[in-house]
Amino acid sequence: MTLVKICGIKNEQTLGLLSECGVDYAGFVFAPSKRQVTAAAVGEMLREVSQHPPAVGVFVNPTLEELTQVLAEAPLAVIQLHGQETPAFCQEVKERFSLPVWKAVAVGKEGDTADQLAAYAATVDAFLFDTYDPAQAGGTGKRFTWEEIPGLRAACQGITEVIAGGIHAGNVTELVAHYQPAVIDLSSGVETDGEKDAQKIRELMERVKGHV
Repeated sequence: MTLVKICGIKNEQTLGLLSECGVDYAGFVFAPSKRQVTAAAVGEMLREVSQHPPAVGVFVNPTLEELTQVLAEAPLAVIQLHGQETPAFCQEVKERFSLPVWKAVAVGKEGDTADQLAAYAATVDAFLFDTYDPAQAGGTGKRFTWEEIPGLRAACQGITEVIAGGIHAGNVTELVAHYQPAVIDLSSGVETDGEKDAQKIRELMERVKGHV
């Protein structure tokens, strides 16, 4: 069954709703973004909402010191790296913090994706495929060509694939039915005017899992 990560959580109400709806991962953005949150705020949210999905922290080119500071205040379950982090850095993060590492890979960028994945294969726990945009590291809300998913999955060499970019209730049935991704990741697809929309989250989860 496809798991669901909803990213860009900014308040306790939305975090509590994720549990009610059966969302599998809650994403918190620590990199500069309109959805950026502080470690202190995330720590408070996770304490206040006792039943919450595993927390995924999203970072862009962090230092080890930054990760240490965030984890001291926010008990993350996964570290997601969305910048130009090297395989060696990913390995160091895994070893130092004993947490799974998800590495974002831009789809549509020039270069051999298979070679890139091979370089990271021994150092990460999942690859997150998002639509390439020269202006920002992720969160574009743009869909890449899903016909590429089988080839990307084959290049993952058995490592979990996470599909992001332009997913919403109107197209998620097509994505899940045709490609059965291990995990899907979305943010703007369940927002209205830049804020998480409870009805859109419920509708998406109904379509992915058949219940709320």
